Amino acid sequence: MTYPEVHSLEESLAILKKYKDDVNKEDYEGIKSVISNHAIESIYMNELDIIAMIKQSALKLSADEIIAEYKEKGFVEYERKQ
Repeated sequence: MTYPEVHSLEESLAILKKYKDDVNKEDYEGIKSVISNHAIESIYMNELDIIAMIKQSALKLSADEIIAEYKEKGFVEYERKQ
């Protein structure tokens, strides 16, 4: 699945709002803060980015676990050098 690029803080926050029921209030506010802080630098989170943050917060998955899952689904071409 391809996720479209996001070009504003408002778009990113609208995406997060779709997943509001998937996280507790504290996690929601934390993710919202991360999204807002990135937007200050004109870095806008798309849906894939937001889903990853939700998985880290709500499901307590590590970044490596999320990357492995995305590789299986063909979402990630990134290969970390060790």
